Parts: sequence; structure tokens; C-alpha cells
Amino acid sequence: MAPPRTAAPASSTTTMNRTAIWAFVLSLLGITSPIGIYLGYRARDEIRSRPQYGMPFATAAIRLGWVWVAVAIVALLVYLFIFVF
Repeated sequence: MAPPRTAAPASSTTTMNRTAIWAFVLSLLGITSPIGIYLGYRARDEIRSRPQYGMPFATAAIRLGWVWVAVAIVALLVYLFIFVF
């Protein structure tokens, strides 16, 4: 006699949020960090509303993106200080 078949519920599998991965990649590149910041915030909202993985990627994308923005602002200020003033 065969054991009874048990089916797993279809909603028991959670997936990785692709927006969070794209946000991390774009924030990592530096020049596209504003897009990565936007996608990071969007991915974080998606992950909170649906059971998905990827919150560390979204958080890292947001933080890394803001670091790149700060570096660009400091670099611009240094450039202006050296060559303009």
C-alpha cells in the first residue's frame, strides 16, 4: 500500500524580489545610484506587502546609493573649491 500523497500549498513558496536585486546592482555601479535608490525603496515596499526575500538587498541598495550621492556632492564641492574659488 502506497503512502498518501500530500500536496504542499501553492503559497508556501516565497520568491526573491527581482527589483531588490536590480536596485543593488544599479546602486553598486555608482553612476546609476539614483535609480538604485528609487528601486530600493520600491522593492522594500513590495517586500513588506508580499512575503518575499530580498530585504537585505533593498536596504543595501538604499544605503549604498545614498553613499554614492554623498561622494558625488563632496567631489563636486572639492572641484568647485579648487578650480572656481
